[in-house]
This record gives sequence, structure tokens and C-alpha cells, in this order.
Amino acid sequence: MEGPCKSEVHVQIDGYLKAQIVGLRRLSWITFSGLKNLVLFGSGTLDGQGPTAAKLPENRKNNLRLESITNGLIEGLTSKDSRSFHVHISRSSNITVRGLTVTAPPDSPDTVGIYLRRTHRVNISDVDIATGDHCINLADGSQQVNVRNVTCGPGGRTGVLVGSLGKTPDEEKVMDVAVTNCSFHGTAGGVRIEAVPGTINTAMDITFEDLVMDKVENPISVDQKFCPVQSCEKVEPKVTIKDVSFKNIKGTCASPLAIDISCSSASFCKNLELADIDLKPVGTAAGPTAKTLKSQCTNVKVIKSGLVSPDGC
Repeated sequence: MEGPCKSEVHVQIDGYLKAQIVGLRRLSWITFSGLKNLVLFGSGTLDGQGPTAAKLPENRKNNLRLESITNGLIEGLTSKDSRSFHVHISRSSNITVRGLTVTAPPDSPDTVGIYLRRTHRVNISDVDIATGDHCINLADGSQQVNVRNVTCGPGGRTGVLVGSLGKTPDEEKVMDVAVTNCSFHGTAGGVRIEAVPGTINTAMDITFEDLVMDKVENPISVDQKFCPVQSCEKVEPKVTIKDVSFKNIKGTCASPLAIDISCSSASFCKNLELADIDLKPVGTAAGPTAKTLKSQCTNVKVIKSGLVSPDGC
């Protein structure tokens, strides 16, 4: 559906909708764009039929996309088995997502739960996400974002990822982000900020607070020089990461490395805080999977307060 429209748009979905297997021409199965005051609600399910369509060359389709929306609400729906991102929101403002359920197999690639790009003033709350990729991905231009009461897992990559930043020359800052009262279960990562060596950008004023980690492999991670391809190995990182807090994060870690903060020697991370961190190794019948956990911090002076365990930074 494409605007502009003269009045508010309310769409109620209470049934079970299945995407067609072939013939989807757009990148998203369901798209709303150019609208003001959009309300999308109901108890219905959007089934992208990802496992069925996985072997087709055109399988990368989002379940739901919001583009250029001012004042939007998504409430109560279920997104199931998307072929790519479940909910993709870009170039929008004043968006609320609450009471959403997202499900997909843990081995389904690129099935991000909620993806934001160049979107301001966003509230995400009371959401349950179990998918194959990041639960929530805050890409460039994500600003004034509040994420709270989100359950992530089991399975998937990172719980909440900020990034990757530094990929393109026209990126916008990520700033004023708060992730609070969330839990992560059996994910590869908990909360992470990620930048690639490339273009100039900034991630700043970000708080991760009151979080529970349950058998998460790497609960806390900052990587200012993430290099997924060989071509970026000799490029200096140009993304500034500053004013970031990790507070009151507790639970269990499924790998030896609980905290990993890796910054560039050319552009130090600034004002990174660890406060009241209590992470323990996962226990089994035969004993813990790792006798001790460790933290490592490179090219950064971390501000610490309260208990910080494991403390290696």
C-alpha cells in the first residue's frame, strides 16, 4: 500500500496469511510506504514460508516492510518463517512496535527479527523473537530508539546488534539508543556494536542495562574493526564509538569469552563503561563448560564501577 492518504490508515489482520512461493516481485511481501498515522494490528500470522521457498533463487523476501512512515504502530501480530527480514523499517519516524512474536528456524540465514535503518523515535517493547539471525538490528541512522522487555532466542546470532557501520559513504549516525530489561537465551551474541573499516560514521549515547544472559556465547561485544572480507584488512577504521554503557548485565556464558571490546589503535573508543556485570560459566552435570571466563579489551580504557566479572579489561 502506497500513500499519501488523506486520513489515518488502520489495517487489522486476524487470519493466517501465507506468502506465495513464486512470483513475488518486490523485496517485501507486504509493504506500506509514504503514509502518515498507520496502525497495523491484530492477532494474525504472516507466514513467509521460508523453509519451503529456501531453495528458490528469489527467496530473499521480507515479511513486512515500512518505508517512509510517519506515526506508525505495529501491534499483536506474528511473523513466521520469513525468507529474509521479518520486519524492515526504514526512513520513518515515530514508530511503535509492541506485542509482536517472531519465529523462524535457528538455522535460517538472514532472518533478522526487526531491522531499523534511518528511522527516528522508535519504541520496541514486549516482543518475543526466536529466529536465525539477529533479533534486532539497528543499522545506520537509527536514532532515539528504546528497546525494552524483549525476549530473544533460543537460537540466532546477536540479540541486539548496532551496525554494521562504515559500509557506505552516506551513512547517518546511530545515537540515543537504550536497550533495557531484555533477556537473551542460547544466542551466539548478546549485545554488540560492530563497525567495518571503511567510511566515517559515529555510534554514540548507547545504553545496555538490566539484561539477562542465558547460555549466550558472547554476551558483550564491541568490534570497531570487524572485517568480514579480505579487502578490508588494510583499511583504517573510521567509525567513532563513544559514550556507551553496559550496566547490570547478569547470567551465564556458553564460551570462555564473556566480554570482548576490540577498538582500533588509530581511532580509540571513548567513554565505554562496564558497571555491575556478573557473568558466570554455564554449568553441566560434569561441571562448568569453562572453568573460568575471561574478558579482553584492546585499545580502550574502560570505565568500571561496582562488580565487573569476569574482569580482564
